[in-house]
Amino acid sequence: MTEIYLIRHAEAEGNIFRRIHGHYNSLLTPRGFRQAAALGKRFENIPLDGCFASDLTRTCQTARAIYAPKGLQLHRDARFRERNLGWWDDYATGYIRYFYPKEMDAFSHDPAHWICDGAESYEELTDRLL
Repeated sequence: MTEIYLIRHAEAEGNIFRRIHGHYNSLLTPRGFRQAAALGKRFENIPLDGCFASDLTRTCQTARAIYAPKGLQLHRDARFRERNLGWWDDYATGYIRYFYPKEMDAFSHDPAHWICDGAESYEELTDRLL
C-alpha cells in the first residue's frame, strides 16, 4: 500500500510579518528551522521512497529535514505551490483586511468563490494540483 504524507512548510517570513504569501518566495524563520528539525526527527524511522515539494524556498527548506538524512533526492515542482493570489501576494494582511474586508472575508470563509485580479480561481488551483 502506498502512503502519502502531506506536510505544510514550517514557519516562514510571511507568517511572522503577517504578509500574504501564495507564490511569493520567502525563507524560513529561525523558529521555522527548529520546526523543520523536529519534523526530521518525526520522520527519522519512517521509510520513504521519494520526497516532493514546490519550487519555493520555504517548502524546499522544510523538506530538506526529511529527504537529506535519508539520502533521497528532492523533486521540485511548481505545480505543488499554494494558490496564486494575484496582486495580493506579499501585501500585509492588515492592509487587505482594512481596504478589502468583503474580499478578505470571502478568502477566509469561502475560498471557492474568492477571486482577485491575477489570482487563480479555485477550479484552476484544483486542476493544477490534480
